[in-house]
Amino acid sequence: MLIILAAVVTAVVARSAIRRPHDEDYMPDDTADYDHESFLGSGKEEFDNLSSDDAKRKLWQILPRLDENEDKMISTDEIYDWIKKQLLVYIMEDAKQLHEGNDVNKDGFISWKEFVATTYGLGFVDNEQKTPSDGDFDYRQLILRDYNKFLTADTNGDQFLSVDEMGAFVHPEEFHHTRHLAVEESMADLDRNKDGKVSLEEYISDILADEEEGANEPEWVEHERRAFLEKRDADKDGHLNLEEMKAWLAPENDSPAQKEAAHLMQAADEDKDGQLSFKEVVKAYKVFVGSQVTDFGRLLHSEL
Repeated sequence: MLIILAAVVTAVVARSAIRRPHDEDYMPDDTADYDHESFLGSGKEEFDNLSSDDAKRKLWQILPRLDENEDKMISTDEIYDWIKKQLLVYIMEDAKQLHEGNDVNKDGFISWKEFVATTYGLGFVDNEQKTPSDGDFDYRQLILRDYNKFLTADTNGDQFLSVDEMGAFVHPEEFHHTRHLAVEESMADLDRNKDGKVSLEEYISDILADEEEGANEPEWVEHERRAFLEKRDADKDGHLNLEEMKAWLAPENDSPAQKEAAHLMQAADEDKDGQLSFKEVVKAYKVFVGSQVTDFGRLLHSEL
């Protein structure tokens, strides 16, 4: 199971990046689940089975925390900051869990040997690039990829990862100093024929990897096909090169979070003045914490 985890960790960037039908160039008809997850965070069960009145009451209680300048109004920038905060909470919860699982000697830090032993097995410690036996999976490329990411995430160069540094290791796409590795990993995962670029066929094949064979193609796949041709393939050569992958997966302007903040503002801004009163947010509570929500940030849970 631990060996499988390594493959999952190294593939997650490409999979999560492509499989987001709520991307900047496609807004599905039913965006409730994405809105809830973006606004509420990664904790579980806080809003299960709440009545409308209870959901509104709890939402009202957190609004002062969004209102950074205390003017009793919520701006798009304040919604954006909140979404980024929830993302950071999720990242650090993920990092803490992985850190605890790899900290064999419980000293609060992860050495490279500890990571290799717990992720790939003791047989790979000090022998990470051993040639596999016939029929065995070749982990050398995965281990080398993790090693490069380990060194880059280790910002103080002490050859150990703290919990904070583990955040950049497990979610390199969210940190400036590791973001290039996330793009390179995604390129390697999507570029199946190893020609240094991603074709439309490779791109769509990855999107459909988890779909049942013979199933009807989901509507959003056609949106992704058009996005590839019309937006992501900037030079119109039929492929994505590394720079085009970077512009898509690691935009400098934090496009997905900004787009979601703008979407939430538009959905709740009844008087169209470009900001939300607390009453407007609560009136549109279903956009944020509707009755179908099944999770709420643990950050909120601890303070209510």
